[in-house]
Amino acid sequence: MTVPRTIVVGGGLAGLSASHTLLERRKSVLLLDKKSSLGGNSVKASSGINGAGTEAQRALKIEDTPEAFYTDTAASAGPKLIQPTLITALTTNSASAIAWLADTFDVDLSVVSRLGGHTVARTHRDKSGAPGWAITSALMKKLTTLASEPESHVEIIKSARVLKLLEEGGAVVGVEYEAGGSVVAAHGNVILATGSYAADFSSRGILASHRPELLALSTTNGDHATGDGLRLALALPAPAGVCDLDQVQVHPTGFVDPANPAAKTKFLAAEALRGAGGLLLDAQGARFVREVERRDVVTAAMQMVEGEGRGPVRLVLGERAAAEVKSHCDFYVSKGLMQRYADAAAFAEDTGISFDTILSKVATTTSYTLTEPLHVAIITPVVHYTMGGLSVDASARVLSEASGTPIAGLWAAGEVIGGVHGRNRLAGSSLLEAVVFGRIAGEGAAGEV
Repeated sequence: MTVPRTIVVGGGLAGLSASHTLLERRKSVLLLDKKSSLGGNSVKASSGINGAGTEAQRALKIEDTPEAFYTDTAASAGPKLIQPTLITALTTNSASAIAWLADTFDVDLSVVSRLGGHTVARTHRDKSGAPGWAITSALMKKLTTLASEPESHVEIIKSARVLKLLEEGGAVVGVEYEAGGSVVAAHGNVILATGSYAADFSSRGILASHRPELLALSTTNGDHATGDGLRLALALPAPAGVCDLDQVQVHPTGFVDPANPAAKTKFLAAEALRGAGGLLLDAQGARFVREVERRDVVTAAMQMVEGEGRGPVRLVLGERAAAEVKSHCDFYVSKGLMQRYADAAAFAEDTGISFDTILSKVATTTSYTLTEPLHVAIITPVVHYTMGGLSVDASARVLSEASGTPIAGLWAAGEVIGGVHGRNRLAGSSLLEAVVFGRIAGEGAAGEV
């Protein structure tokens, strides 16, 4: 007996979550990824994954609810762009998403922090400090194992570029893809999980069309993030709808590598660094913003500082803060992105910042002391996340531009969709969006096979 197959395009966390959900419902999966390895940007996520009302929160006596999470997300999205049904789907499914990762894939998400824009601690991560890798690699390993089993119901094809969506009578019925020099047609329901357009710096690309001023910035995204899913869905005879394509999140803290300061792709300085107590200082050593504000607020403050000639901006962590995110700091130091100073005097001598300024602006207003070691990095805003994308409903069905109704046979999940975050995404909600809508898309596609 042939098991009905669904085609998942993209092997990041959204695509992996959709694939596992389909398999749990005894459906067959063809997973296509244009890169030579799975994981996408998901493996690089460094802050964690949000959840409201989780077992980890209860163990730490943190009181939180999906309603409180909704309120924070809606405030971040802004009144003009808020889509209540999508935010409800994200927040009400957050605790079950965390439980699914922990129970099904044995992912440790026991460390819970409060990050910018959240009113309570709800961003979960593992003790290693690399939550994106911990979560995504667990799903990758299990899916790869399942694919290697006899009579497996999942096939993974890497270095496979999807050329177009196949359409019949207004419904999507499969894809045409190129792999190994051959063009192949595959039939079935389709889930697009292709990620963002945050590395689309081409002169006729999506960024150039909607946010041309961002072309001068660097990005934290891999070179695969060029808006492929959007283009595929927009090329249908009756195109898909899109929303919020001008809403692009510029993350405040990308590392400036002293060895290559002009690099177009930069390492992200995890939000967890500021959540742990990291300070942002201008060239004179003065603080200029509340470090755990929303990303858009911190970015605007940094851009003002740089525009006024008060840069570079430095991220400074004292001993206690660095200890909380030790694995991050050790990695950044090993890459030459962060420098460790013996104390404030050494920091002042090397940077030219007045020791008196450090004394008056830093040590006296924080728990830092003048004798403790400091971890310091130069940072700058970077293109990080695209809130815009394909228009979907709360069931992850892609909507038609003309009618606003679902396009039969087509779902989408992860950063390729728009409308979930409005003007600004909260830290910790990218991995959550991938898991929640990946699972929803998988359930929907499974139900219609």
